[in-house]
Amino acid sequence: MAVNDFAPFLNTFEGMEPFAGYVDKGFLTDFIGQRIDGKFRVLWGVDPDAVGDAEAQTRLPELADGEGWFEHFNWVAAAREARGSYTMMTLGSCYGGQAVGSYLTLQAINPMPAMLVAVDGVPENMEMTRQHFSNNGIDPNEHWMVEAAMSGDNKPVLFPIGSPGSGAQNCVDTNSTAARMAILELARRNNSTDNLAENLLLRNATDLTVPLVPNPDVDWTGEITFVSAVTLRDLLTPFPRVDYVEADLQESERLVFPPAMDLLTKKVRRVHLGTHGDPTHDMLEGMFRERGWDILFSYKPRASYQTEHATLDMNDGVLTAVHPAMAYSS
Repeated sequence: MAVNDFAPFLNTFEGMEPFAGYVDKGFLTDFIGQRIDGKFRVLWGVDPDAVGDAEAQTRLPELADGEGWFEHFNWVAAAREARGSYTMMTLGSCYGGQAVGSYLTLQAINPMPAMLVAVDGVPENMEMTRQHFSNNGIDPNEHWMVEAAMSGDNKPVLFPIGSPGSGAQNCVDTNSTAARMAILELARRNNSTDNLAENLLLRNATDLTVPLVPNPDVDWTGEITFVSAVTLRDLLTPFPRVDYVEADLQESERLVFPPAMDLLTKKVRRVHLGTHGDPTHDMLEGMFRERGWDILFSYKPRASYQTEHATLDMNDGVLTAVHPAMAYSS
C-alpha cells in the first residue's frame, strides 16, 4: 500500500450528512454534531458568550483542512471497520474531543456497543473530558477515565500542570535527568532547597512554573508537579482487541510507544499519532514498518506539503498506520 495515496480514501465521507441544526448558547459543533462547550476552547480564542444560540450548517471534512481531515478520516474508517463492539483509546485527551467524535461517528454509521479510554495527566482536562462525555449523551462512568501522564514506565513523572485545554503538556521536557538537575540547581542558586523539599513532600509539586510553548505571546504555563504515570501496555493488556488508538502527547510518544510495540501489534488495528518532532516521527514510522504495519499517511510536523488534491499546512505531523493482520475478514 502506497504511503500518502489519497485515491482510495477520497470518498471516505460519501453518503454522510453533515450536522445541521440548532446549537445551544455557549457551544460549538462539528460535522458529526459533537457539542463542544466554548469554555473548553477559551485558550484558543473562543468567547463562550459569543457562540451558539443559533442554527448551524456544517460541512463534511475536506483535505485542505489539514490535520483535522486525518483525524476525521480515522473516526470514519475505524467506525466502518468495527464488528460487534468497538474500543477506542485517546492518549492526551485534553477535553475528550477525539473520543467523543469517534463515538458519535460510530453510532451514526455503524452503531454498536463501545468502550472509550481517555487518558490525561491534567486534572482539569479529565474533568472537562467527563463533562464533554456527559454533554454528548455518553455516561463517563461506563468508560475508562484515567487521570495520569503517559510514560514508558510507571514511575511518577514531573509534569507541568496548568493551562487546561491547551493540550501542550508532556513529561519529556520536565522529567528528564537533566531537567531534574536543573530544578535542583535553580533551588540551590536561589537558596530555596528547603522550599523545594517542603513543596515536594507536602504537595508533590515544585513551586516552579514553566512556559508550555516557546512563544512569548502565548501565556500557557504549568507548575512542575509529580504525577502518576500509566503505560500503553497497562491500557492495552485488559482488552483482546482495540480498534483505534489516537495519541497527541507532545513528544512523549517517543517514550510511550516503543516499550509497547509488540503488544500494540498483537492487539490494535489502527493508530493515529500527532507527532511533534522529525526524529520521533521517523523512529515511530520505522518501528511500525518493522512490525508489518501499513503506513497510510506520514507527514512530518511544521511543514507545508503540496499534493495533487490540496496543499497541506501542518503544525503537528500526522502518522496513520493500520495493521493488516488485525483486519476483519469480509
